[in-house]
Amino acid sequence: MRTLLVLVVLGCGSSGPPPKAPPPVPPVAVLFERRTCMDAAIGLDRSTKTLRPPENEVVAPVQQRCADDAWSVAAIECFATMTEDDLNACTRLLPAMQREKLVATLLGNASDDAEELATIVSKLQALQVGILNCDRFVQAVTVTMSCRGLASAARIALGNETADFWSLPTTRLSIEDRARMAAACGESLQALQQQSVDVGCMP
Repeated sequence: MRTLLVLVVLGCGSSGPPPKAPPPVPPVAVLFERRTCMDAAIGLDRSTKTLRPPENEVVAPVQQRCADDAWSVAAIECFATMTEDDLNACTRLLPAMQREKLVATLLGNASDDAEELATIVSKLQALQVGILNCDRFVQAVTVTMSCRGLASAARIALGNETADFWSLPTTRLSIEDRARMAAACGESLQALQQQSVDVGCMP
């Protein structure tokens, strides 16, 4: 009788096999929309209307340029979402030769001086002075390169002078020198803006 009782007690205490663990939840795929060359072309068209000749249609040629030169994903994304102030930052994502081709497209290949102006714009876009007013002046000069109200020779001279002068290092300047340069750049910017307004352009 005692043996039977022990067996019954042991049998009641058995919990059986452990429950199976639930199957793992498969990861949810997150899809990121990748911008296309058409998106980049539309972004450039939208954001450069005041920076290029109004009759210059750029969507189709820029899309073709993007495809032919195989722009990077980062460059396409930048151009697709850019504002007018982002042009320099986005073009720096392209190699120098691709950058010059793009600028020539924006300026209009019909211009006899388009190639030279494109080279100048590429140099200007690579400049980072580090003094706010001076960077604004360089950007205004860059925009002025597409101003048809100014003769090509005048634009080329202005662009080359600016690129050559501001390629000099400014990081070791004293606070006083930086302040003087900022003031001079501010005056130059105002003069350039007035000149551009007088000929029908506005940087």
